[in-house]
Amino acid sequence: MGRSVRVDWREERLARKPLATIQTERLKLLVRRAYEHIPFYRRVWQAHGFSPSHIRSARDVTKIPLVTKKQVAESLEQHPPFGDYQGDFKAVRVQASTGSTGKPKPIFHTRSDWENIALLWARRLRAQGVRQGDIVQIAFAYTLFIVGFTSSEGAMRLGATVVPTGSGAVTPSERQLQLMNDWRTSVVGCTGSYMLNLADVARSMQLDPAQDLNVRVSFHTAEPLTEGMRAQIQKEWGCKAYNNYGSVETGAPTYECEEQHGLHVSEDAYIFEVIDPQTGEPVPDGEEGELVVTTLTKEAAPFIRYRIGDITSFMSETCPCGRTFKRLAPIRGRVDDMIKVKGVAVYPTDFEPSIKRSRLFSNEYLITVWREGYKESVKVSVEYIGPGAGRDEACGRLASDLHSALGLRCEVEALAEGEIKTLLGAEKRIKYKRIRDLRT
Repeated sequence: MGRSVRVDWREERLARKPLATIQTERLKLLVRRAYEHIPFYRRVWQAHGFSPSHIRSARDVTKIPLVTKKQVAESLEQHPPFGDYQGDFKAVRVQASTGSTGKPKPIFHTRSDWENIALLWARRLRAQGVRQGDIVQIAFAYTLFIVGFTSSEGAMRLGATVVPTGSGAVTPSERQLQLMNDWRTSVVGCTGSYMLNLADVARSMQLDPAQDLNVRVSFHTAEPLTEGMRAQIQKEWGCKAYNNYGSVETGAPTYECEEQHGLHVSEDAYIFEVIDPQTGEPVPDGEEGELVVTTLTKEAAPFIRYRIGDITSFMSETCPCGRTFKRLAPIRGRVDDMIKVKGVAVYPTDFEPSIKRSRLFSNEYLITVWREGYKESVKVSVEYIGPGAGRDEACGRLASDLHSALGLRCEVEALAEGEIKTLLGAEKRIKYKRIRDLRT
């Protein structure tokens, strides 16, 4: 079945030539192992005339057929209950996607897989200032979704002490804050939106997050952390807030460093590509496209040239931190999240700068799209937190700002503070969903 591959979590500054050698060796091993032991890949590759012998260097990854989420879903339907993309490896654990774009995908992990994800999380957290002796409160959900478990493993490998509170659905926000205060939590891991929700709850408890609590670092994943959200977290908590990108399919492939500018790709464990969603061809650095992921070290359920559905771009300049891994721009959104209304293509994160700029609305917003006959309409629901007399004027100004920024005319609906948070289930959600498309 081939040897297991173990990443060196401390190695982030390899020169490009030895890094390319590592990628080539691991890609050859991955493709050969997948062809021999995973019926899904053998079937797809044979249909496209691809053979492992076609891989002579890491650059040959583009010769491998692309794999879509639809193909994985069909594998699950045709080969229940786990599909035929797992392989005949000795799995010790199964995690699953949240099912935000369909039925949850079960993902098997061997002991080596789990160890590598933990080491990659240790690399992430070390780059973000987590050290031995830190008290790390994990407020991600401990469910089939992977991040609560793997972030805990990574923190423990650094010698930190983990407080596994789980999400607000398990440990209510008031209790989360009480523990932070009593146990002097220095690092918090959760979604960015929940970190902001905790700040609101802290103030209702007469606590100033920046002055009364001890949080030095917060790390975030599972949903986009916009620059507006980051700035607000850092201001309200007096901490450094870091963005990360990953998924249950990929594990822990990217991370921000102390520069907080772009996501380093752990290229010793992954090959990332950015392609044109329509043609499948690579796009130049700096140009947005769809992310394609290859998990080089994964044994069970590897994803090889997988169209994961996220929109991003490569950054061409080197990072001042000295790490040699390439960087991705922050994820703009998902291919599935893009809405096209009246010929205008937008993502939920495109609405946020205008909403935040006025400082008269909370962090929560919901975009509703519907159709009456041939007419398409957009409504942006926000929570107004300004003086009562200025509500209508603020909504009108926001509608104008959104039209200028996006080229889209939107109705703006102002709700009372807390209404959208309740509607979206801020305490219980694993990741947010900002768009409600009623056209289908």
